[in-house]
Amino acid sequence: MKKPDGMGDLGDIFEILVTSYGRRGVTVPSEADLAWRPATDAYETEDSFVVQMDLAGMDPAQIEVLTDGENLIVRGVRQDTASHGKKHFYKMEINVGPFVRHVPILVGVDQLSAVARYRNGFLYVTFDKGTGGGAGRHQITVDR
Repeated sequence: MKKPDGMGDLGDIFEILVTSYGRRGVTVPSEADLAWRPATDAYETEDSFVVQMDLAGMDPAQIEVLTDGENLIVRGVRQDTASHGKKHFYKMEINVGPFVRHVPILVGVDQLSAVARYRNGFLYVTFDKGTGGGAGRHQITVDR
């Protein structure tokens, strides 16, 4: 199939994007700017703070969860599971590739109490309310 005039391949488009940003003196977007952001709910209960994230189709081992007690950072890469080969999309709404989500923790929590579990396509990260309980950033292992 012949490409319409003025339409290059993805590499050409990327080169044009990078070149045009450079000429304007604008910074090239960071990886976080190019990543997709999964739908997220953050809420508190009587005794905990919970973040629920829609990560359908993920391998829990490929999800990285970090906290410093004030923010929760979740990142990873969702693989494209569609069949290989040439495709002509009529609708494309399922995000694949790298993702990152920064969620502010707006209540006092014990960051060492954090538990992450992946169930039915959702990641749940739960903190006990409280103060203290760790300093600095630490990683939370995702329970399968």
